[in-house]
Amino acid sequence: MEVLPVYRFQLTTTLCYGPDSLGALSELSECRVLIVTDGFLADSPLMTQVRAALGGATVEVFDHVQPNPDIDAVTEGLRAYLAFRPQAIVAMGGGSAIDTAKAVRKMALEQGHPTEAGFVVIPTTSGTGSEVSSFAVVTDPATHAKLPLESPDMVADMAILDPEAVRTAPPRLTADSGMDSISHAIEAYVAKGNNDFSDALAEKALRLADGYLVRCFRNGDDTEAREHQHTAATMAGIAFENSGLGIVHGLSHSIGGSFRVPHGRLNGILLPSVISFNAGELGFRPGELGPVACRYAGLANALGLSAASERNLVLALVGWVERIRRDLEMPTTLTEAGVDRVAFKAAIPDLARTAVNDYCTTGNPTPVTEADLAGILRRVV
Repeated sequence: MEVLPVYRFQLTTTLCYGPDSLGALSELSECRVLIVTDGFLADSPLMTQVRAALGGATVEVFDHVQPNPDIDAVTEGLRAYLAFRPQAIVAMGGGSAIDTAKAVRKMALEQGHPTEAGFVVIPTTSGTGSEVSSFAVVTDPATHAKLPLESPDMVADMAILDPEAVRTAPPRLTADSGMDSISHAIEAYVAKGNNDFSDALAEKALRLADGYLVRCFRNGDDTEAREHQHTAATMAGIAFENSGLGIVHGLSHSIGGSFRVPHGRLNGILLPSVISFNAGELGFRPGELGPVACRYAGLANALGLSAASERNLVLALVGWVERIRRDLEMPTTLTEAGVDRVAFKAAIPDLARTAVNDYCTTGNPTPVTEADLAGILRRVV
């Protein structure tokens, strides 16, 4: 008798969202709280609001978070944790702050030092999805390689999605993080682990991004747009946490380890070419649409796009990504993003080799080889 698999969809993080949701921090008012953030946010008005919401809590701030946190930075954070012995961690910032806090918490747990009052995340960008995922990315300072980490111990107990936390995000950061969330939703929809629940969240995330992301980019004080894009990014994060990602992220991790281009910007450059590759390059005769291409066509339908055929629906989805990218004033190639063309071409074999072994690549719906990935990299130079 065939034993059928049992699938699981899980969300262990409590979401507090909407205006004034920072008030949920009052639950930690009698605790020792370690806030993990960067130097800029440590002196920001948002920090003043967070401290006020924490009330009588005993607070220590670790503000040495750096972009693309490496092993050394996480070790420094662990030292701060062990010296202070907090009952709760509050991570405040973008993906770098959240990933640093996740790695610190995981290492502290392994050494027998739990955070009894919990782990709270306040994302200040609308894109990474890290506030609801079990993943973190840390850089090896010796090789510059991105090291994806995964553990249920790194899932936040609570995520606070207050639009005030993202209101002052500059347009460029809004664009990069927003494109990151779009890539999360699209990859989650076609990833090997896709399911009805992740599909629903991915579809809704994209519809919200369609309506509100560019508005956020053009007017950061548009509170309605900020609130909806913030929840969209978290929906996309829940979707990929439960379905997986693919070669957009596998390639982006590889490139980001050697060339300084923001992660979301890389995803925006890669996404149209990856959709085309996964859909079979769209070089098929009418009526021969493969299952992955059909998934993309279904997603285009969910976005309200129209076309005369399923093949053209896939093309419409690519066009939608390119339109959003254009409206966000993002580069279309790595050269436009400031990468040296000659140096990148020389690095392609190594980048493809790294990407094919990336954890995210295992979730891609279409099998890939190093040669396939090298071909995509040449296309986006």
